[in-house]
Amino acid sequence: MQSLINKLQKRRDQLSELERQVFDYILRNPQKIGQMTADEVAGQLFISTATVSRTAKHLGFRGFQELKYAIAQYDDVEKAEQHDLRIDHDIKTIMASIEKQLHQTFRLLQKELLDEVVTKLFHAEKIEIFGVGGSLPNCIEVARKLTFLGKNASARIDWDELQAVSKSLTKKDVAIIVSNSGETIHLMEYARNLMANKVPIIAIVGTKNSTLAKLADYPLQVMVEMVYFDQVDLSSRVSLTAVTDILMMKLAEKMG
Repeated sequence: MQSLINKLQKRRDQLSELERQVFDYILRNPQKIGQMTADEVAGQLFISTATVSRTAKHLGFRGFQELKYAIAQYDDVEKAEQHDLRIDHDIKTIMASIEKQLHQTFRLLQKELLDEVVTKLFHAEKIEIFGVGGSLPNCIEVARKLTFLGKNASARIDWDELQAVSKSLTKKDVAIIVSNSGETIHLMEYARNLMANKVPIIAIVGTKNSTLAKLADYPLQVMVEMVYFDQVDLSSRVSLTAVTDILMMKLAEKMG
C-alpha cells in the first residue's frame, strides 16, 4: 500500500483544493474506500460525485472504480508479502532447529560405539525393533531396510506382540529400542524382559541420562527438541532417522 501512496503523493500538487480533500480522505481511509461508492465519498466530503471521479482521473486512473481496485490490489499484495515474511521467518526457525539437532547428534555419536553396534547387527540371528507412538514409523522403516539387506527383522505395532517377543528373544538376537523420552513405560517393561534373557539392547534415545539409556548395552544418544501443538507431538524424528540411516549404510558395507 505504501508504494502506491508514494506514487500518488507525487501527483498531489496537480490537484485542485477540492480534489486534495478527496485525495487526503483516501489516504486516511484506504480500507474503507474499497467498500464505498463515489456517491458515498462525495456525501462524506460534501462535494460532487464528479469531483471524486475527476480526482481519480487526475491521479492516473480512468475512474473511481479503477482507483478502488488499485488500492485493493496493493493492499492484498502487501498483506501477502507480510504473511510470506512471517512464514519465511517461521520456516527458517524450524530449519535452524532441525540443523541444530542433527549437528549436535553427530557430535554425540562415537565411531567405536557405532562400529560395535554394526557388528552386533551383522551377527544377529533375529533383529527386533521396538518403538511406540511417534517413534514407531522409524522402527518400521529400519525393519524394512534390514529385511532388504537380508536380515531377519521385524517391527511390530501390537503391544501384546511386543510384550511376547520381548520375552522370546535370546542372546543370539538383537533388540533395537527407539524412544524420544527414554522413559516410556511399555518400552521399559520390554527392556527388562530383554535383559532377563540377556538379549543385547541397542537404544536410540532422544533424552540425556534416561532410564532406557542406562538399561541398554549400546546407548546411542541423539538430540531431539520436543515440539507440541495442542498436545499433539510434532517433534521431528530427523535425528533418530539420521542415526538409523548411518547404521543401515554401515551394515550394508559390512555385508558387502
